[in-house]
Amino acid sequence: MNTDAIKQELSKLKTEIERHDLLYYSFANPEISDYEYDMLVLRAKELEAQLSGEIEPGSSNQQVGNDLSPEAATIPHKVRMASLDNAYTLEEVNGFIHKTDMEIGSSMSYCTELKIDGFGINLYYDKGKLIYATTRGDGQVGEDVTRNFLLLPDIPHSIAYQGSIEIRGEIYIPLQDFLSINEQRRKQEAKTFANPRNAAAGSIKLKDSEEVKKRHLHAIFYSLGYYEPPLEFEGNSITDQYSVLNFIASLGFPTSPRKLCSSFSEVKDFCIEMEAKRYTLDYDIDGMVIKLNDLEQQKRLGYTGKSPKWAIAYKFKPEEKLSIIQSIDFQVGRTGAVTPVANLEPIFISGTTVSRATLHNADEISRLDLRVGDSVLVVKSGEIIPKILSVDTSLRPPTSIPVQFPASCPVCASKLERDDEGSIHYCPNSACPAQIKRKIEHFASRDAMDISGLGESLIARFIDEGMLNSIPEIYTLNFDRIATMDRLGTKSADNLRNAIDASRSKDFHRVIYALGIRHVGSITARSLAQHFKSMDALRAADYDELIAVPDIGKIVAESILSFFANPDNLHMISLLKEQGLQFEYSSSQQSSSLTGKSFLITGILPNYGRKEMEALIQSHGGTISGSVNKNLNYLVVGDKPGSMLEKAKKLESIAIVSEADVLSMINPSE
Repeated sequence: MNTDAIKQELSKLKTEIERHDLLYYSFANPEISDYEYDMLVLRAKELEAQLSGEIEPGSSNQQVGNDLSPEAATIPHKVRMASLDNAYTLEEVNGFIHKTDMEIGSSMSYCTELKIDGFGINLYYDKGKLIYATTRGDGQVGEDVTRNFLLLPDIPHSIAYQGSIEIRGEIYIPLQDFLSINEQRRKQEAKTFANPRNAAAGSIKLKDSEEVKKRHLHAIFYSLGYYEPPLEFEGNSITDQYSVLNFIASLGFPTSPRKLCSSFSEVKDFCIEMEAKRYTLDYDIDGMVIKLNDLEQQKRLGYTGKSPKWAIAYKFKPEEKLSIIQSIDFQVGRTGAVTPVANLEPIFISGTTVSRATLHNADEISRLDLRVGDSVLVVKSGEIIPKILSVDTSLRPPTSIPVQFPASCPVCASKLERDDEGSIHYCPNSACPAQIKRKIEHFASRDAMDISGLGESLIARFIDEGMLNSIPEIYTLNFDRIATMDRLGTKSADNLRNAIDASRSKDFHRVIYALGIRHVGSITARSLAQHFKSMDALRAADYDELIAVPDIGKIVAESILSFFANPDNLHMISLLKEQGLQFEYSSSQQSSSLTGKSFLITGILPNYGRKEMEALIQSHGGTISGSVNKNLNYLVVGDKPGSMLEKAKKLESIAIVSEADVLSMINPSE
């Protein structure tokens, strides 16, 4: 390849890499896996090497990613935050160690650590107090996220070390919490997060602090930026990376497993050990970081234009397996969104059996040139969500059938419409049976009207037998008929009647959420209820009045206006009002049994998700704390509690309670 051809390919790669950088860092919405991105960068390096030192201006290999939001408040880092060079094989790691030892002139020790797949954070403390928290930004300046960072549990707001110091780590969302968040977003037909890293990146920048709390952000710390030399603490000099991690941990910061290794063999063994254990952790790791241990030798080696010469990241390649597309389902949600789902020949990958993969939209099907019968390469994006990477056309059978996105709704045959962005197809028929079923399921769900017993299977059965065709008909069900139905009976009918009757007294914000207005989640519904106070006022609100509500923007406001402009929705609201549902907000509706008490949850509760328990506590007047501190009243402890439990035990003022204890506080007679 001649020089002009190399430069031409580099220019194209630069444009592509910049686009993926923007999606990854600024929008937390990547289109490709980390491995695919790394391969683009690796190809760029190979081409640059062929130029004999002629580096393409603006090369991604000379720049650090940029996560800064437009018009965000920024703070300069006292010491820049660099990216790491990557190794994709243990042989490359061996090469790095050999080269480093040769440059120093002797065999050195290396601190080998987990590479947390999170969102970089930089903390600055002075005189023992947290002054600010910033994102990595462009490496030179970071976005100020102090207000949200203070909501994270397990992070000390003050430390024993009195000097000026930058402490650095990664923000993450525990995997189980991530799955719960995505499941909730799926129910609300909001866009799900691609992986925990993207969820964490978007969450730390949210304007709604209550929503930030709901995301269950945590952090793990691994290095220092600026500090005043010599670095000493409690009479001990800190001269190496392994001691730095112990120092950080002694100040109260969470750290990850690490090992001090004196040879490549030890590094290799630890990397292999942790790769095998990666799926047992409650946070994502995508590799290992190997750092020269001696801090003075780190300074001697210094940096390239982008990365430290004394460290390298060994990246685990995501597990990929071939499967076969058996069929494609087109699912219709409660808002009418049509989502294609691939049914796969079951495969065991990244710790679980996978038999389905969401294809997102028609554009994804077109990009893959997907056909039923194709052999496809499957990976778990972020080791969580099954994703089809590519089609192996060499294995394509002659009988394969091209996948065509339907022009009409697969349930009611209405002509599909595309949204304004052109990425999602919608069924416009609000009477579509699939939409009705999903809407009723949402209305009866725990976060909405909490109609116990009215689950998916029973709703489907009632619809099939012509007993239930709309949300208001829930309140006019024939319980005498239900009592005679197979596998139900009198007791089931009475229990369902009681649950439906109880839903009439559910608070106003639950009613708003239960209506299923597109983009209106439970938090937004609460804000609307508190702001407008009644359904009539909400229905009469114009665009300017809606966007005046905190955290409600253009998209949500337009969705609310569209909902109330639909005569079918107005008729439904009128019928529900006749059934006695709460259409006005009253603070007296809220129980005050926990008023003035603050709570924090750690571990897995036996019956409630963390989000559900927090909502329950708040609905009875309690508040949710962001950390263990002297003002915390109760630490609610479940299975596998985190380090918060040990911290709470040291403060005699904090009561350590169970889920059952909280329920007893809410209902003392039970």
